[in-house]
Amino acid sequence: MFQELIVQHGPLLGLFISSFIGSTIFIPFSVEALFPILIRFDLDPYLIVIVASMGALMGTWVNYLLGYFGSEIIKRKLDSNRIDRAKRIMDKYGWPGLFIIIFLPLPLPIPVDPITIFPGIARMNFIEFSIAVFFAKLARYSFFVGIFNSLLGLLHL
Repeated sequence: MFQELIVQHGPLLGLFISSFIGSTIFIPFSVEALFPILIRFDLDPYLIVIVASMGALMGTWVNYLLGYFGSEIIKRKLDSNRIDRAKRIMDKYGWPGLFIIIFLPLPLPIPVDPITIFPGIARMNFIEFSIAVFFAKLARYSFFVGIFNSLLGLLHL
């Protein structure tokens, strides 16, 4: 029973963990690179998007909380001009700016999640932060899963 569960849901659990870890400032990487493999193994594209989005959201919560509760330590370690500039940008553009930065499907999937420490430093509303990040990730991952799914279909893989 347990083995069946692991075999059946293991890839999604792995995706969730990868997405969580990849969205923190500790080991940032683009989880999008896993999408073609998961699609190739006939995982439901909708599940891929939802699971990756939830993992990424929870990973960015770590960044937000580090920024929120560790802002004094961060200010001592990083250039204060960069922090002040990031805070001004967060204050000016708020959650819509955060949504756009995270959503933008750049030509190569590059991690943008480390910037999610700055909304914590800027004391952005946690609910607004969470909604912006979740829907930006949902849109971004939907874009990449759609592209990869189409390409794999065209190549008959």
